[in-house]
Parts: sequence; structure tokens; C-alpha cells
Amino acid sequence: MLLLTGLDAAGVPLGRAWVSLDHPRGAPDVAFLYDIEVIEARRGTGLGRALLSAVEAAARDAGARALELNVFGSNRPAIMLYPSAGYDVVTQQMRKPL
Repeated sequence: MLLLTGLDAAGVPLGRAWVSLDHPRGAPDVAFLYDIEVIEARRGTGLGRALLSAVEAAARDAGARALELNVFGSNRPAIMLYPSAGYDVVTQQMRKPL
């Protein structure tokens, strides 16, 4: 597991990320991003992209060859961020209320 904290120049926490180097479904050499979050007051300023880049570098340095994640359909900012950072949709879940 990797736990990363994003800090500003004064050392104040701005966000965090939680990454497993062991994929939950056993995919070899694929890390899994369980959580990434920037504090609400600092969202929309590029910090999420910077934290994601730091996550990718840390996972790569730990031997991962790919990084996978899930994103909720209602999380529009993340849905816009990930493709622009080079992520592709590889699975999709669907739901219909009954």
C-alpha cells in the first residue's frame, strides 16, 4: 500500500491518495487507486492532476506497469480529469432503479 499526502509550501495538507500495489482482482503489475481527494477549498486548481501524477510516479517506482481506478458516474470532475490524464475506460457498471 502507498499512502500519499499532498502538501503546500508551508506543509499544510491539501489532499491524499491511497494506492494498493496489489490489484484487488490479481492483475499482475497493476496498481489500484482506491482513493484520491483534494480538500474542497482547493479543488479546481490543478492539485488533483498533480497528486495523480505523484501517485503514478510512486506506483511506477514501486514496480507497477499500470494504474487502475474506479470512478462514480456522478463524479463529473473526475470523469473529465482521468481521460485528459491518459486513462481509458476498460470496464463499465450499469444500474437501473427498480
